[in-house]
Amino acid sequence: MAPDLADEIITALRRRDPPAAFASELAATLRQGSVVSQVEEALARLGSDGRIVIQDHAAPDVHLETADLRVVAYVAENGDADPAAAAEKVWSRWVRAFLSTHRCQ
Repeated sequence: MAPDLADEIITALRRRDPPAAFASELAATLRQGSVVSQVEEALARLGSDGRIVIQDHAAPDVHLETADLRVVAYVAENGDADPAAAAEKVWSRWVRAFLSTHRCQ
């Protein structure tokens, strides 16, 4: 893992409102050249250090069963924000948007 990849992840999350994002979306915002295994390693380390929370979700549609639907949320050092609530807000927004536009054929 690049030494500052974890810091880039934290910075990217802190810039968001709420401070959470889908793991795949987050990975796409990181510097080019970061490989998936490095991002996964950084997420695992941040999770074990208690700096992020990762929530996994079941696919709301059979066409998304292979999609990475994990939501990553920043855990504030001062404890002011609820990372679970931030992750749930991102997930709920996405599910509402998806279900309002998706039509299975």
